[in-house]
Amino acid sequence: MVSDKKKKEAIIQLPKHMVSEGVKTVKQSLSGSEGIVRVQAKEYMKKGQSNLIREAMIKGYVEMSHINLSICTECLHAEYEAQHTTERLVSGG
Repeated sequence: MVSDKKKKEAIIQLPKHMVSEGVKTVKQSLSGSEGIVRVQAKEYMKKGQSNLIREAMIKGYVEMSHINLSICTECLHAEYEAQHTTERLVSGG
């Protein structure tokens, strides 16, 4: 239990959709506005983390696409040579 001397007051404004979503969740397990804020803060952090991961994945895929294109471009002549050799051997010439 926290003593009254250690408590501080904070005013937090939440968008209406966060409060309405939080009320559904909070009614099941918590009560009061403190519970709504705590639950909504956790949900916000989860969504923020997933967005950071998604952005990192997108950045990684973009970087790899440039690397893969470079590798393909460098090896394209070998692919053409292999295709030409195969066609020549199949056609008997």
